[in-house]
Amino acid sequence: MTQEIYKNPIFINSVVHKSVRVAPVTRYQFASNLNSVLTVGQEFLEAAKFFPVVFSRNESGQMVPVSILGLRTGENIFVAKDGVWREGAYVPAFFRRYPFILASNIGPDSSFAVCVDSSYEGFGDKNGMLLFDRDGNQTQEFKKVIEFLQNYQLQFEKTKAFMSLIEGYGLFKEVTANITMPTGAKIGFAGLLMIDEEALLELADDRVLHLFREGYLTWIYAHLYSLSNFRSLMAMTDSQEGAKQ
Repeated sequence: MTQEIYKNPIFINSVVHKSVRVAPVTRYQFASNLNSVLTVGQEFLEAAKFFPVVFSRNESGQMVPVSILGLRTGENIFVAKDGVWREGAYVPAFFRRYPFILASNIGPDSSFAVCVDSSYEGFGDKNGMLLFDRDGNQTQEFKKVIEFLQNYQLQFEKTKAFMSLIEGYGLFKEVTANITMPTGAKIGFAGLLMIDEEALLELADDRVLHLFREGYLTWIYAHLYSLSNFRSLMAMTDSQEGAKQ
């Protein structure tokens, strides 16, 4: 997904970019063709109010949680034609990072560096946020951006631990979603996984307690609750189709 969003990421340098400003994101055209997005566990409760949160394997074969943003490939129904995100709907942190991102393993200590998508239209905007002050120090606004990126990375690592544990406990089951729209059109989802609630109820007490102590039970039930949002996506898709006609 990152390759589809970040067209030309470059390392931020306090010398080269000392006077560069970056405007905040107000339009999400860059996400308009993504019908799913990586979602970290700490977002499940909020994301579950709007999207189905399911599990899938990425291009590297790694199991990841994703929010479904549209029923058709290349269609994010939460982004309007003008790029405005649907009013009141949650914006996933994966998108809220943009145009910044951390690049890992750039040094012997596997440290992270901050990058920015230089193709972003707000990069170099004269009314944007300054990254550095006159002395080359990070501005307070830029420090907040870096803190957000670092927190996101920590959340992603905990989410990976969650995924590994759930897989180790044998709680995933494959699910196929075959959806028939009011128009008669059929839409299918394959290769998705969900947590098997029956298997969860049969789990040994010590394992359930571990899930509870880690805060993972909350994530699990937020995921299960979110599956009803497939009906909401159907209604939204049907409404858009009606508007086109």
